[in-house]
Amino acid sequence: MENIKIDMTASEIGYLWSTYQAETLNHCMLTYFDKIVEDPEIKKVNKFALDSCENNLISLKSLFSKDNIPIPVGINDSDILTTTDRLYTDPFILYFQWFVGKGNLNYASLAINTIARDDIFDFYKNLLTKSLILLEDSRRMLLSKGLWIRAPYIPVPTEVEFIKKESFLNGWFNDKRPLAGIEIASIFYNLMTNAIGQSLISSFVQITDKGELRDYFIRGKDIAEKHIDLMSKHLKEQEIPVPNTWNTGVTSSKEPPFSEKLMLTLVTFLNAQGLSNYGNAISNSIKRDIGLDFTRLAAEVAKYGEDGTKLLIKHGWMEKPPLAKEIIG
Repeated sequence: MENIKIDMTASEIGYLWSTYQAETLNHCMLTYFDKIVEDPEIKKVNKFALDSCENNLISLKSLFSKDNIPIPVGINDSDILTTTDRLYTDPFILYFQWFVGKGNLNYASLAINTIARDDIFDFYKNLLTKSLILLEDSRRMLLSKGLWIRAPYIPVPTEVEFIKKESFLNGWFNDKRPLAGIEIASIFYNLMTNAIGQSLISSFVQITDKGELRDYFIRGKDIAEKHIDLMSKHLKEQEIPVPNTWNTGVTSSKEPPFSEKLMLTLVTFLNAQGLSNYGNAISNSIKRDIGLDFTRLAAEVAKYGEDGTKLLIKHGWMEKPPLAKEIIG
């Protein structure tokens, strides 16, 4: 039987295009890290991430070419500037591996649910597998080096109970109850991701000259700090220890290793991930005040992200994503 060519669906084109944009960005970051990392164990983990990224880009280009889809520009080698200065420490580079692993794992798990074609399904299945390996390797190494920060502990349940009052949902007035484990998990996860984002954007403030981009990065740094403070407050109110968020790892270097296009594009990716994380936190929040706070934080990130997108458009750095057919008339 003759093979019948099946065109890509909107979902398949959309996810592949977005994945290519993200992987070109990751490739530049990981290439720079490969040049400056000193710890041989961390270098090995970074090399695995870099090799996986390069293979992903080869596969993506093949899929685009097979269907005569123009290969996007994305971020490329011209966005890595020549410098031998270390902007980041080895521990930060290791934590970034965890960040890439969890980001690819989350995105690929969303994408694969909408994929029909075998070749594209296989691509995301492989991306999931490699992302899980990277996540596991980076987690284990962070633990072995004493860098992994554990979530707070709560008492282990001793019996099964059922909720008897609707006040369990309250959070503002009387009948305040302790935070549920899933609520603490959401707060903790967002504390950690905000801390990594804060470190990255702080490094961009440090290496960017005066102007609207530097002002934008400073605003993002302030937003991350405010969000960390608000989430920490929920833990402190119930005398739950606030984890020491991992927000160091930036050296004193003033030499930019990346183009302004790369930095601004990365911040827009961080905004998108932040919105997704807050959406999950809202769905896991049973207490009204927790859910409302995450809703407010999400709105602030959405506005900040929109302003970043406007800057990308203003500077001519934003590629047009694949669109539906234009309606005439």
